[in-house]
Amino acid sequence: MKERHPPAPPAEDSPGEPRGHYSGEELYVALRRDLISNRTPGGTILQESDIAHRYDVSRTPVREALQRLHQDNLIERKGRFYMVVQPHVDRIRELYEFREAIEASTVVLCCRRASDADLAHIVHLVDEQYRAAGEKRFHDYERFDALFHVAIAKGGDNRLLARQLEVSYDQIWFSRVGHLISIPEYSVDATIAGHRRIVDALVRRDEGVARAEMISHLRSAIELTERASPRSKRAGKRRAS
Repeated sequence: MKERHPPAPPAEDSPGEPRGHYSGEELYVALRRDLISNRTPGGTILQESDIAHRYDVSRTPVREALQRLHQDNLIERKGRFYMVVQPHVDRIRELYEFREAIEASTVVLCCRRASDADLAHIVHLVDEQYRAAGEKRFHDYERFDALFHVAIAKGGDNRLLARQLEVSYDQIWFSRVGHLISIPEYSVDATIAGHRRIVDALVRRDEGVARAEMISHLRSAIELTERASPRSKRAGKRRAS
């Protein structure tokens, strides 16, 4: 397989930005952001020398940043290098099941603790996602999807739950390359409708309905992923024959 390398950091972050002054933590944040912003596909090889050159830093902060990404399960070892993970369908299912456990709690906490301004922001994110879909800006569409779920977690005012959700959402994002939004069975309208039902329950502070809608929303993603998997399609062909 031909090795793929991550693109350079987005151009908008470059003008006037001092280079060569990243700590390991700062480079971790920057590299994590850039990998996600550029939707770097699973299987992409990350080499220390390449990253050090791109970000104009020494090898030490690069190693620290890569170790952090590895701890987040966003990259894995491949010999002497690291590689962006490409989760198996079973791994995607596990991630969504983990998210269900987290978000069934965060949506209830959001009902209890979010301010009216927090809820207005969540409503705004759904509106922006809908607008991005209408204009076929699907990178922004997925970004607003992530922001919507994280905003609910933050509205619940539990930093540990919110952090766990952010990390798991990064892994879902990487797995989406060639997946959810790109497969024929995926419905933008159904996703937006699910988000609006969750928002309606949040605005009414209805904890039971909000929790049920969130669980239904996440389980539909698991079902879609499993239907789209090569294994599922092969099984369908065998049944048809």
